[in-house]
Amino acid sequence: MSKEEGYNVTVLSRTEVDTYPKLGVKAIQVWVTYVAAGLAPSTIFIDKAKYNISLEKKLIREDIEARLKKKPESYRV
Repeated sequence: MSKEEGYNVTVLSRTEVDTYPKLGVKAIQVWVTYVAAGLAPSTIFIDKAKYNISLEKKLIREDIEARLKKKPESYRV
């Protein structure tokens, strides 16, 4: 599938998680776990203050494209 056509994804979960990027400084992230055809499930992390569905879609697309560029390694054991 070309990137112009887009990618069909299924969002498995959106979870808000408290994180501490600095000692004593709390930040909330939205962890979005999704699956796309031919790929294992993956999770992206978005700062809750910046979260919106457009950003989620953009980051999922970037994640898929980065994962598709990786070449799997196969060998016999």
